[in-house]
Amino acid sequence: MLAKDLFKQSLPLLLLCGIGGMFTGNILAFMTPLFHSIPGLLIIVPGLIALRGNIGTAFGSRLGSAYHLGIISEENMWNDTLKQNIIGSVLLSILLSGILGFLAYSTSIILFKVYPSPIILIGSVLLAGIISGIILTFLTVGIIFLVFKRGYDPDNITGPALSTVGDIITVLTLFICAGLMEAMI
Repeated sequence: MLAKDLFKQSLPLLLLCGIGGMFTGNILAFMTPLFHSIPGLLIIVPGLIALRGNIGTAFGSRLGSAYHLGIISEENMWNDTLKQNIIGSVLLSILLSGILGFLAYSTSIILFKVYPSPIILIGSVLLAGIISGIILTFLTVGIIFLVFKRGYDPDNITGPALSTVGDIITVLTLFICAGLMEAMI
């Protein structure tokens, strides 16, 4: 790929990613009262963001490779390979969100001598992980489809796009889920 093409494909997206990062920071600023009322919630933010970013970008990379290899195409989009990747991505989100919630709860107690409500903390993380995982899984499929339809190289687009959109969606769903859990319990 020529440097000109790489620049043309990547620059607008990277600018949008920077703006998306600032938007994510603003969501975190609005979450400050929740961080005070739900001990341990702040501990989970980096881990949950990293989890969603890693699962989403790995999923996007697998789909990009499958497109390049002809395993998935526009005509044969919803085949068994795609379905198995979707199931794997969602199951990883559920399992690892539960583990991260438990680790945040344990870390709060062991390291900081803070005793959060396990139902609120673990429930918020698990629910946010599941919801963001499902949203990002199907968003990944849509991004891959659009990237190939426009003739772009998915390696230049999907990683940064999924990372930034994943951060926004993950922090937003954590904010909403933690607020709902706190209000309900």
